[in-house]
Amino acid sequence: MRSGSDLMAINEQISWTLSRPAMSPWLKNALKSALDRNPIDVLNDLEILDYLLRAQSDARIRSTLGKYASKL
Repeated sequence: MRSGSDLMAINEQISWTLSRPAMSPWLKNALKSALDRNPIDVLNDLEILDYLLRAQSDARIRSTLGKYASKL
């Protein structure tokens, strides 16, 4: 379990991330919308999001690499 100082440090990291112009708007929106949600719900959603987006990204990368490999 995280202590109060751990939570403060993590909140500072989130604030730092949100304040950076170079960070993607998608990431910033995800962080902002997660802050007020039930943390268990956030973790469950993260698991699903991780699974789905990793699978989609892997498939898209393989597809792109396959197109280039066929041109060699």
